[in-house]
Amino acid sequence: MLEAIAQRFQGSCMMVMRRQGNEAAFLGSSFLVHSEGYLLTTARAVADDGDLFVVPPDWTQTFPAVTREEVAPVPVEVVARDVPHDVALLKLVPELDINMPEEVMGSAESDPRGTALMSLGVPFGYYRIHTVIAAQSILAGRITSRPGTRLIIFDRRVQFGDIGGPLVSSSGAKVIGVVGGVFDPVELEGLSPPEGVSLQSNLSFAMDIEYGAALLRQALGE
Repeated sequence: MLEAIAQRFQGSCMMVMRRQGNEAAFLGSSFLVHSEGYLLTTARAVADDGDLFVVPPDWTQTFPAVTREEVAPVPVEVVARDVPHDVALLKLVPELDINMPEEVMGSAESDPRGTALMSLGVPFGYYRIHTVIAAQSILAGRITSRPGTRLIIFDRRVQFGDIGGPLVSSSGAKVIGVVGGVFDPVELEGLSPPEGVSLQSNLSFAMDIEYGAALLRQALGE
């Protein structure tokens, strides 16, 4: 089951980078959501416009090199940002013929707790490890944050480079969330732990995919 999900989405998860002189700075993960070249990531990853591009994964090697010294960058532009919910819609600047599954986005509301999930991203892109990793987890719960953002909680501690990647449900093999980071109540809710208590969260969260779907519908004029 999870093997099929990994194969379904393996080509859609891309690195988001920014050109800085002759170098490329890694910003986070992203994923394709429409055959016209639309991708989703987090708003914080692309807070500034200009010189943005994505790098598709290299699936030609079973054991690829740690770092890709040369990449084939594809320029992107920021179509829309939903800053309160931390989601951004990108679009490939060149017109490309993209072969991808239709209706990759699902619903974050229907799956019960315990549903198997898979998240994809480039966890260690900041350390120049340019490999997409597919990781298994389960749906641990759902909450609405104090600012009003619907969050999906899953039982895996993501790395910083995973942020912006897709969270996929094994039920229907569709994306239900945009990976947001480690579930840290102190950071998310502005709360303080009891004195003498240290927080070591092994949970992570994703923003409801509906926020990204709304940006896409608006861009397509639907």
